[in-house]
Amino acid sequence: MMKLTRKFMGPVAGLGLALTWLTVPAQPVALEQCRALADAQARLLCYDGWVDAQVAGRKTAGQVALAAAPALVPAAAPAAAPAAAGFGLEQQARKSEAQEVESEISGLFEGWGPKHVIRFANGQLWQIVDDSSAVLYLKNPKVKVRRGIMGTYVMEFEASNETAKVRRLER
Repeated sequence: MMKLTRKFMGPVAGLGLALTWLTVPAQPVALEQCRALADAQARLLCYDGWVDAQVAGRKTAGQVALAAAPALVPAAAPAAAPAAAGFGLEQQARKSEAQEVESEISGLFEGWGPKHVIRFANGQLWQIVDDSSAVLYLKNPKVKVRRGIMGTYVMEFEASNETAKVRRLER
C-alpha cells in the first residue's frame, strides 16, 4: 500500500496545483480593458501584466495590467464595443475590395515555368508560385488575376484555359 501511495503522489500533487489555477478569480474587466486597446504594443503590455499578476498573485490583475503600460492606456478605456461593432462584417469588407485585376502582357508571351516573373502592361509584377508550367504563343494576351481560396491568387489567360497560382511582387 505504501508503494502505491508514493507512486501516485506526484500526479496527485500536480492535479492539486492545476485545480488551484481553476479557483483563481477571473478579472474580466482588466481583460476587456486590454482587448479594447487599439495600440498593439499597449495591448501586449496589458495582457503581459495581467498574466504576471495571475502567476505572482501579488496584486490584482487590473492594477498590474494597467500599471504595466501607464502611458499607453487611455484614462477611460472604451469597452469592447468598437471591436464588436464590425463583428461578422469581415466578408462584406472583403467584397468591397477588388476581387480581380485585368491587364495584358505586352508583346509575345511564350508561357511560364515555376518561379517565373511576369510583368503586366499596368506595371505590376506577378510570380508563379506553384510548380505549373505552360507553353503558349500569345501576342499581347489579356490576363486576369482573381482571388482564389485561402488567400491565393490565380492567373488566367484570355485565349487559353491554362491557369497558375501567383503572388504579387513589389516593384
